[in-house]
Order: sequence, then structure tokens, then C-alpha cells
Amino acid sequence: MNKSSSTAAAADGTSDLASAGVSLRSRERPASTFFLVFAAALVLPVLLFASFLAWTHVKAEQARAVAWAQSLARELSVSIDRELAGPGFVLEALATSDELQRGDLESFHDRASKIARALGVFIVVRAPGEPRQLLNTSVPWGTALPVVSPEIPRFDEQVLREKKPVVTSAFVAPLQKHLMVGVIVPVLRDGEVIYFLSLGMPVERLQPALSQARLDEGWLAAVTDSTGTIVARSTDPGPFVGRKAPAEWMSRTSGMEGLWRGRNLLDVDVVAAYARSLETNWYTTVSVPVSVLNAPVWQALASVLTVGFLLLLVSIAMAYWAASRLARAIGALQSAGLELERNERVSVVATPVREINEVGRVIASAATEAQRREAHLRSILATVPSGMVVADSRGRIQSFSATAERLFGFAASEMCGQNVSMLMPEPDKTAHDGYIDRYLKTGEPRIIGTGRVVLGRRKDGSAFPLELHVGEAEVDGVRLFTGFLQDLTEKRRVEQELRQTQKMEAIGKLTGGVAHDFNNLLTVIKGNLEMLEAKVDDKYRVCIDEAQEAADLAAQLTSSLLAFGRRMPLNPQLSDVGELIAATGDLLRRTLGETIVVRTGIRGGCRAVVDEGQLKNAVLNLAINARDSMPKGGTLALEVSKAELDRDYAVDHPEVRPGQYVLVAVSDTGTGMSPEIREHAFEPFFTTKPQGSGTGLGLSSVYGFVKQSGGHVALYSEEGQGTTVRIYLPLAIEKSAETTETAAIPNLPKGDDELVLVVEDDERVRRVTVARLESLGYRVLQASNGPEALSLLERTPGVGLLFTDMVMPGGMTGAELAAAARQRYPEIPVLFTSGYAGPEITGQANSRVGAWLRKPYTASDLAWALRRTLTKEESASVG
Repeated sequence: MNKSSSTAAAADGTSDLASAGVSLRSRERPASTFFLVFAAALVLPVLLFASFLAWTHVKAEQARAVAWAQSLARELSVSIDRELAGPGFVLEALATSDELQRGDLESFHDRASKIARALGVFIVVRAPGEPRQLLNTSVPWGTALPVVSPEIPRFDEQVLREKKPVVTSAFVAPLQKHLMVGVIVPVLRDGEVIYFLSLGMPVERLQPALSQARLDEGWLAAVTDSTGTIVARSTDPGPFVGRKAPAEWMSRTSGMEGLWRGRNLLDVDVVAAYARSLETNWYTTVSVPVSVLNAPVWQALASVLTVGFLLLLVSIAMAYWAASRLARAIGALQSAGLELERNERVSVVATPVREINEVGRVIASAATEAQRREAHLRSILATVPSGMVVADSRGRIQSFSATAERLFGFAASEMCGQNVSMLMPEPDKTAHDGYIDRYLKTGEPRIIGTGRVVLGRRKDGSAFPLELHVGEAEVDGVRLFTGFLQDLTEKRRVEQELRQTQKMEAIGKLTGGVAHDFNNLLTVIKGNLEMLEAKVDDKYRVCIDEAQEAADLAAQLTSSLLAFGRRMPLNPQLSDVGELIAATGDLLRRTLGETIVVRTGIRGGCRAVVDEGQLKNAVLNLAINARDSMPKGGTLALEVSKAELDRDYAVDHPEVRPGQYVLVAVSDTGTGMSPEIREHAFEPFFTTKPQGSGTGLGLSSVYGFVKQSGGHVALYSEEGQGTTVRIYLPLAIEKSAETTETAAIPNLPKGDDELVLVVEDDERVRRVTVARLESLGYRVLQASNGPEALSLLERTPGVGLLFTDMVMPGGMTGAELAAAARQRYPEIPVLFTSGYAGPEITGQANSRVGAWLRKPYTASDLAWALRRTLTKEESASVG
């Protein structure tokens, strides 16, 4: 058998063993589980039988309660009919009076008024087809009377048709302004209806019939008329009488009686028994809350569970007593296994069970050998400068060096035992195990023995380039793969910066040369046009004017191209940039319109050698771009101050020379730019404006002017947040002032082991900031977004300061993070940083939340800002 086949066989055996182990572990259970199953097998049949008996009893009780509710509904329906029948009998007697037959309504008014007062009702007489009342006992005879309530006429039709008394639905009487129930009786002469004699009775007259009903606690009785209006209620009738019953109840009640399940007007789940009156077509309902019906169920269930729990406790105690010796022996063996897993010294297993003692001795021997090998590997890992990851033939990580921890953000304790594919993005993550299997079966390497560039995946999910070299070794029949990894992120970034700089240089030379030659051509064209203008007739003068206008526009374009190509003739002179920008700000306030708020922040002593006209044009270009990004208005901030670009910044931007600069920042609160647009923003003829609305030379001419002036330009922008363009011009300092200023720089203030939480979404900035803070004597926690920072604050006591970027992805800004942090920890100091204008310029409301440090900042800026913030907070606490 050759080496590759034996390797494959070993791999197959290992795979079969692993599969068997996984299958066995999926069926494993602790010994206590079997003891509990045994105890439950004794108790469960008894519990099930008791539960069945309790359930049967409770169901019978519920059926009895429902039947009683149905009986009560019938009784109450009869009581309501009886209450309404009395006034009906009185009206039928009055309908036969001689006064009505003669039409002597005034005499009938006296007689009917006495009866109405005695009964506590009012009586009305109307003629068929006439809605206006002829007589009403509630007012003196002769008083002008209103028409009847709109609910009454439909009952008149029923009286005319049937010629017998009818009970109305509830209505509001026009004179009494009160909810009433009416009875209408026909007054007949020769078999024809000559009058409607009606009686209005307050609905409160029906209340005693329900209030005296024998209702259990929580039960409720109610009466609804033929339209579904509630006219009486056994408890708390005031808020409900006059309201409509639930629509679901009205739509589902039918027949003379029945049951309904639904929610009442109090949104309580009820079971309602109802009965309908044949006389009035009214419904009487007795409702029982479902919770009241179910109360016996829960009581029975609680009793059964209590008894069952006691029985189960007794059974478990007996099972535990019977198996305690075996459980202690298994526990000792388990402790030895856990010690082996934690890489600790394995204790001697001494139990009454011989087989378990033998297994314990094997585990102790294996642990000693494993610790010896691990110590050897750790000594190797400690000396390797690149990241090193060791994995077995199944891709499980065996070792994870400290450098690898820094590269990927995982701790070694997190990764050991995990599949190495966790360190890979898709599609390599899914395909990795297939690579190993193919190599073990065929012996054909893809990476092993050679180096190649791959992508790695950090703990936060971000991908980064790696140079990977993989070696293979076999130790005691176990095949191990060792990977050496080197982060190429910084190398790629510097290469990209260099390529971008070279591209802009090449484009600048090209456009500058073309513009220069094109200017010569334009000079010839314009000169000939001027000579032709004096010799042509007036009818051709329009053509000459248009050609000259086009030549002027072309000249403006070439001027912008010359600026980008750094060939624009400049007139540099020593200027106070602050005064220049202040005057420009006044001009912009008048020209940008009322919807744009222009704010300025000018520091004194900001002098530079610069062409004033070109600087004004650059600021004007930026202001116009800012205005176009704020179609609905916003804030434009102009800021002038001194700034220092240090060596750290120059490392990230190779074209920058470290030193003192005058910073001119133009910020807006507009729509911002996407990363793709930012990448091309300074290129000539690149524009996002509609066709004909821009030349695409505004930012490129700014870029060329600044570069030609020996400066640097930086662009910060986030979609939905706004844009800041920063122009850095070399600061003009007299020799004596420079010497004095240099001599006056004190030592940087150091930290006192305070714990600082750094929140920054840009990994490069975060890494540099953390290194600076650690060199200044601070302890550092780091997070890439707001939610992660809040989680760290919750888990880590003693955070002395929150240092956060203002604009971050993920839905939470720095200001929102600071507000959330101070809700939980009101005393925590906060230091903000951002590439945008400071809050004192843009007028942001969150400027009072904490101090502010503008990007880019030097180590000195950071050290002093931290110390000022911490000192201010300590002073406030003492005060």
C-alpha cells in the first residue's frame, strides 16, 4: 500500500470514528435522566388517571353553570315582559274613553295627565300619518308640541297593520331628553285607527327586574331591545344603557334562545345565554366570564399538580437513594474528563467501581502526554512573528497564536476546537472541507507547500487580504496543517493610495497639456472672430456673437482644466485667510438664498501664501456644490483654523508632508456621497448633476489649485449626513515665532491608567487611535459601532471615558450613543471626533453632550483633549 492510499485509509477511519462518536453523543444522556424517567414511570399513570377524573367533574360543573344561565335568561325575559305589560293594559283601557271617541283631546289631557303622574310616565296622542304630537301629558294643554322621535314611525306601521299594542325600541323623548321605552295602542272607531295612544316610560323602570336577579359573582344580566340597544343591566348600568350591544352578538343571535361565545363591551371573553320575548322581540342575556367558568379547571389542575409533584419528589428521592453510589463514581470520572478538557492536571479517580477507576487512569495518562505536546507547541507559537494557525485533518483548530488573535479578533480559547473555515468568507468557507477531503484522497495540493494571497474573515465579519503559506506534518499518526498568515491590508491600502495619486498626476498632466494647447487654438479663434465682427453685415452679427460666447465658455473650461493640471497662473501672496473667508461668507449669505444658513468660525493668525482670487473661487465652487446638495435648504459651515498633519497622517496619505497648515473647511448638511462617488469626486468631468447642469470641473479645479499651492485637500462624506471638504494650505510662520512656538511645546500629558472606550467604524483609524492611547498610558476597549459599545459598557465596569466617532453606520450616531450611555451612566465623560465641521459651527444641538476633537488629529491633540475632558468632568463632580 502506497503512502497516499494509507493516508486516505487513515482519513476514512478517522472519519468513521468521528461519525460514530457524533452518533453516540447524540444518544447520550446523564445518569440522572434515567433515574428521573424511572421515577416518572411510577407516578405518571396515577397523575393521568387523577387528571381524567378532575377534568370530567369540571366539565359537568361547567355544563350545569351554562344551563343555569339559560334558565335565568328565560325567567328574566318573562319578568321584563310582565313589567312592560302593565302600562300596556292601562293604555288599552284609556283607548276606549269617550273623550277620544269624540275627539275632545283637551278633556282627555286632564284625565290622562292624572294617570301619567300616578304611573311616573307620560302619554302622547297622535293622528295616523302625522309625526307631530297632538297631546302630551308632560306639558300643559295648548303647548306647541314637537314631532315624535325618528324611531317611532316604523312601529306606527305595525300598529296600523296588526291593530294591537306594540312595544317600541328605546328612544330619546324630544321633550324629556331622556332614554325611554314606549307602548303604542291603537284607538279604533268602526275598526279603523283614528289615533295612536302611546306611553313613554324611563328605561330605569326595568332595572329592578335585573338587580333582584339571583346572579352568581361575576355574572351579568342585560336586556336589549329589538334594535340591539341596551335598555337595562344588572350592574353599573349608567355607562352602558343606550349603547349598542357588540356587533358580533347582534349578528349571531337567532331563534328563541341559545348560547353565544365572544367579547362583551368591556372586552371580556364571555359565554352568554339569551332568550327572546315573543311579545316584544327583545333579548334578555345572562353572560358568564370564561375565566369564571374555567376557574374550577385551574383549581382542579393545581390540586392534581400539587399531589403529583409530591409523589414525584418521593419517587425521585427513592431513585436517588438507590443509585447514589453509582452516580458519585460517574461524577468522579466526569470531573477527570473536565480537567482534561480545561488542560489541567487530572486528579486520580478512586471509586468503588473498578471499571471506572481503570478509565480514569487512562485519562490521566493521556492528559500528561497532551500537556507535554502543547507546551512544546506553545514555545513555537510564542516565537513566530506572523500569525500561525494549526488545524487537524478535519479542519479543527489545534493552536491559535497571539498574532493570529490580533489579526482575526478571536481569542485562542474561542477558536481552539472550531473549524478553520470560520476564518474564511464565502465561498471558501463552504468549500474548505471539500478541499481537505480532496487532498486526503488524491494527495493533490492546492495551497500546501506554496504561498498565495487569500481573503480572511475577522470576528466582526469584515474580510481582509492575507498572504498564506501552509505546511503539513504528521505526529503520532495525526496529520496537522500549519498555516502562516500575514495581513496585507496596509500594503494594499498604501498601493491603492499610490495608484490613486499617480492616476491624478497623470490625468493632471494630460488635461493641463490639452488645456494649454487648446487655449492657443481659442486665441486664434477669438482673434479671427473679432476681425470678422467689423467686416460682416448686421445679419451675420448674431452668428459672430454666439461663436464668441461659445469661445468664452470654452476658455472657462480650459481655465478649470489648467487649475486641475496645476498650470493655472497664480499670484500668491501672504494673506490672512480668516479675513478672506469671512468676507466670502458675507457674500455667500446674500447670494445662496434664505433657505441656506451660512455659519462661520474663524480663528486668528491663520496666514498663508496663496492666490486670494483662486481661493475665493475654490470656496465659491464648494459652496455652490453644497447648495445643490441641499435642495430644501440646510446649513453651510465655513471654518478657518490652524491644523497639524503629523507623521501618522502622512503614512496614510503619502503625498502629504507633515507640518503646520491653515485649514479651510466647507461643510454642508446635504445628501452626502456614496463611497463610489467619493472615489471619483476629484476627477475632471465627473458629475452627478443632470445633463447640462454642471461641467464636472468644480472639485477638480479645487483639487488642482490646492495641490499647485503646496497644500492638501480631503473629502469626508456620508450618505444622508452631509459633506465636508477640507483645504490644507501651508501655514506661514515667521522664523522667530516658529522657534518660540517649538520651544514652548510641553511634554504630552499622560493617562493615569484610566479605561477608555474607543468607538470608531474605520478599522485603520481605530487601530491607530488604540495604539496612541496605550502609548499615553490608558487602558483601552474598542468597538466598531454604537450597539457593540453599549454592550461593552454593560459588561465592563469602570469605563472612565467614551471616545466616539460622530457618524457611524448601523443606525446609531455618536450623539445617540452618548445619550444612551449617559442615561445609564450619567457621570461618564464623552469626547466626540469627526471629519465634519464642529458642532459650534454647524449649530448641532448635541454640542452640549461632550467635548469635540476634529479629524485628522495628532497624538498631541488627542492627549490634550483627553486630559481636558477628564479634568473637566472631575472638577464638575467635585463641585
